[in-house]
Amino acid sequence: MLRRIVVLREQKVLEEGWRDKSFEPAQSMLEKEIQVRGVQIDEDYHPVSIPGQPAMKKKPVAAEGFRYDDMFSAEAGTAYGVRVEATDEDAIYRLRRDRREEVIGVYADPAISVFPTPYCGRAALGNSTDVFNKLGVRALHKENITGKKVRIAIVDTGVNHSTIPVAGGWSPDVNYVPGTAPRDHGTMVAFDAKIAAPEALIYDYALLRSSYNNVWTAFLSDAITAFADLIALITSRAPGPLVVNNSWGMYNRAEDAPVGSPENYSANIDHPFNQIVRSLVSAGADVFFAAGNCGAHCPDPRCGEKDRGPGASIHGANSHPDVITVAAVTVTDRCLGYSSQGPGGLEPQKPDLAAYSHFAGSAVYPADFGTSAACPVAAGVAAALRQKFSPRRLAPVQLKATLQRTATDLEGDGWDYDLGYGVINAAAAWKSLNGPISKRPDGRASKRRTVS
Repeated sequence: MLRRIVVLREQKVLEEGWRDKSFEPAQSMLEKEIQVRGVQIDEDYHPVSIPGQPAMKKKPVAAEGFRYDDMFSAEAGTAYGVRVEATDEDAIYRLRRDRREEVIGVYADPAISVFPTPYCGRAALGNSTDVFNKLGVRALHKENITGKKVRIAIVDTGVNHSTIPVAGGWSPDVNYVPGTAPRDHGTMVAFDAKIAAPEALIYDYALLRSSYNNVWTAFLSDAITAFADLIALITSRAPGPLVVNNSWGMYNRAEDAPVGSPENYSANIDHPFNQIVRSLVSAGADVFFAAGNCGAHCPDPRCGEKDRGPGASIHGANSHPDVITVAAVTVTDRCLGYSSQGPGGLEPQKPDLAAYSHFAGSAVYPADFGTSAACPVAAGVAAALRQKFSPRRLAPVQLKATLQRTATDLEGDGWDYDLGYGVINAAAAWKSLNGPISKRPDGRASKRRTVS
């Protein structure tokens, strides 16, 4: 069976399904107007609002016959996503052909997973105190800049409340209560975010606890629902600073549609998840993604054979131009061999910067490792800065530029495909935001020392 995300024109019953978080309001319409032979609509997945998608309006069909561009005109608006399973590509073709008035697009729905990986069997290097000192957050804490009241959404496997207090959350598993996860990957990530922002509020977005599949695995359609909820959180339920950490991604593009296909995710900015990422950043959130663990020198075994090393290991939203993509280094300033390398699938100039990993910290594992740990270390710095600099005062793109500009360039050669602009430096960012802003460095590729 082929799993796909189907994006539909706005209809009242779809809006009701999203509002009620229920499939039932839209069931009759979907079965009558959308379903075709060989396609089964997933009733466990309620319609999801996808802002930033085209709101399609009918146009007269051209005299010479049907063309997609003739049938609809695209205007900015809200569409709705549902999840389906199809028996084969012919069934997907029938869906596109026979339901073209209702269907905006059909897209790949690959499996996603978190980014932990053993550091080639080696022990931890340093600890969370070393990370604290190397980040330079002491300068912020002296000014009581600790991320107080700033929210960090940990989009992960779930957080253990007895270890890290949780202020709220969401999960595709309707039976999951935020904060009730075992002490595993999500708890590690939350701990690492609090190194720089100990007073930040943790929101447990347990995406990788999908009841649809295995533990630590979900689908991109689940991530769309998570991000739609985050947009609702920041725009209506509780406006204010929000940092979103994503230590997950796609290890293997085998489940994705080929690059160039309209269904593709890894290199297609028009995929609905890539669009909703842009909408979340536009709403004022600072969105961080781990670069991935498919670097050439020590790739995770789950990485596809063609998904390793430079230009082949940072895919989809992990390479989105609007997010901050984080590579991994040790506290001794050595590039970790598993850290994925640019160019990225959506934005060639990836990663954006690096942060520390493979240190003793949360005690969930012998080491907090992978770009999974580096990403929240960087996100925590952003959360601390957000205590003083709200999105209205400093837009996400401006904060991103500040973190890039003030990163520590380990070899002084400018931006490169291994570590971006360099290692995140909280003290330098804080100083820059409170004083004259220097020019952004020119980027040019350089070789890095690598620990493999």
